[in-house]
Amino acid sequence: MDTIEKTAAKPVARPRPADVVPARPRPVTTVAIVVAGPGDTAFRYSACSADQNWTGTVTADSAETAILDVIKRVRAQSDAPRLRFVVQLPPRSTLWALRDEIPVLMPGVFVERPTLVDEPLMTAARRGLLRRPVTQEPVWVATDGSVRGKVTGYGWLASTGEYGLMGFRHSRKQIGPNVVLVAELRAIAKAVQYLRGRDITVLSDSKLAVAMVQRWMAGDDVLPDGYSRVRDNGRTPGLVTAQRMIFAERDRIHPVWVKAHAGEPLNEGADALARLASRYVLGDSGLDGTEYRCRADDLAETFAAEFNRRKSA
Repeated sequence: MDTIEKTAAKPVARPRPADVVPARPRPVTTVAIVVAGPGDTAFRYSACSADQNWTGTVTADSAETAILDVIKRVRAQSDAPRLRFVVQLPPRSTLWALRDEIPVLMPGVFVERPTLVDEPLMTAARRGLLRRPVTQEPVWVATDGSVRGKVTGYGWLASTGEYGLMGFRHSRKQIGPNVVLVAELRAIAKAVQYLRGRDITVLSDSKLAVAMVQRWMAGDDVLPDGYSRVRDNGRTPGLVTAQRMIFAERDRIHPVWVKAHAGEPLNEGADALARLASRYVLGDSGLDGTEYRCRADDLAETFAAEFNRRKSA
């Protein structure tokens, strides 16, 4: 009798269901941190990411404690969902023993030793320590926003030479139709947050932004039209946090409208920083990360120096 040999059918890939989307890894922002000290009672610190800088002082009993305090500050001021902090400490440092516990206590935060790729950021952070230390004297700060299509940039520049800038893609579904006003308010919020505790004169060329800040200072619970108070990730929206902070600091904040492009140095500097941030995110600035940070440093130093020269004259 002839036998019939049966062969197993070849496996065929099944099409992926239309409603199944592969998970996308959340982006990671790297921040380099360096600390110096202790001084009389505090450590000086400088932290740097690809598009933001932080400097200041923290009271701590060790470099490890100072670094943890800086991580908390940067995390509170950053919009990034995941933060990778790189620090240079001895192998026997207690911070490395706590490294696995940090993501549990602060979700989305990781601490690592810097690699060769991180050296430009480490260099920028070290350079930040050479800048003028933060003082508690009254300060002038100009803020501005830049909107290019779906990209927002904002910048702020203080009379002390301290500055900040940020660029990102925005969603009108979350922030509403008045994107320019939101950019201006974010710039003001970041400046006040950074300079918190000092008497601040805020210069803005947006009458709408100045008026809304004045309403926040008066206790009004108001936001730009269409700005959503709910975020899918559960975090408090930036302008809601800004509203509360500015109300808390209302006795120290003095918002002033200035005419745009009228030659006021801090206003011109903030405008240049905001445009630099938006162009960098769009990719048409022609700068790499290191050049971007150097350009921002140069802009801040030049315009702040001109403001102080005119003020002293």
